[in-house]
Amino acid sequence: MEQNNKATLKAMIFIGNGFDVAHGYKTKYSEFYANSFELKELASNGNVLCQHILDNVKGDLWQDLECGLYEYSKSLTLKYGEGDKKSSTIFKQEFSELRSVLFNYLKKASNVSVMNNPGYFVGELSKEWARLDYQIVSFNYTPIVAAYTNDADLYSSNLSFNKEKIVYQHGCMYNPERGIDNTAEDIVLGIDDNQKVERLHSFLYKSLQKISDNTDLVDAMRGKNIYIVFGCSLGPSDHNYFSTLFDANMRDKTYIIYGHGNDALESIKGYAMEYTGGIYNFQTKNHNKIHFIDDSIQRSTMSETKNVIDGLLTTK
Repeated sequence: MEQNNKATLKAMIFIGNGFDVAHGYKTKYSEFYANSFELKELASNGNVLCQHILDNVKGDLWQDLECGLYEYSKSLTLKYGEGDKKSSTIFKQEFSELRSVLFNYLKKASNVSVMNNPGYFVGELSKEWARLDYQIVSFNYTPIVAAYTNDADLYSSNLSFNKEKIVYQHGCMYNPERGIDNTAEDIVLGIDDNQKVERLHSFLYKSLQKISDNTDLVDAMRGKNIYIVFGCSLGPSDHNYFSTLFDANMRDKTYIIYGHGNDALESIKGYAMEYTGGIYNFQTKNHNKIHFIDDSIQRSTMSETKNVIDGLLTTK
């Protein structure tokens, strides 16, 4: 029964920074602003954006930085008026410098062979996910998640970059086609389309940067039966994706959503409530099922995940 059902149960797994953190990488936003020498050096050398971030943007999550960029844009417009070319030109240059130091920090923070640091718990959890026919969408810049696809032996690095199996929606530090690292200009950093800023600050929009085609991803999302979300906050900076994931047209879908600890899980539930317009109606009227799982307790995480997937694979 399980083997027959696997072929018809198409899953999409959304991976956020919590996935990298689970491997022991110091890639939290809070670790970036606390430990990046380059960020502090830029601020001390007159990069006002970087100084603003150090002074005002706190928290562990990358959405804190992205929302901080949005708020900074609004503050510039309020201070100089809409359409001020001088302040906008400086902002764009400072933003480019910020993206470069972020790229450099994350490259160093993840400069450990994934095969030497396999993230045992995540590896075991991924075996449960692998019982489904899944595709991965990673919002991370690091290539760590590529070790967890079923064809991860395609390259000598033991990382799979099969575009049918994994999509780096915000870009990746590594370019498998060229066999070299990408540059800071090849990663996406910024805000969602629903976070409106003035025209001269439109360089902040993720959708206008180098990015995988949103239309293709949305179409692929709708064709799945099961959605797994691990290491994502579901916050406003990725509203485009998650509003689609939970829109009113979704019917007969199953969601497995992880949060690390009670506070994180409650925040995720709050965002899910906003996207669905009401979880109760989203489940009962559309015949969807959402499973929220606290992944901070490994044994219960494995047990709950196994139970959900067992149920999916044995349902006629």
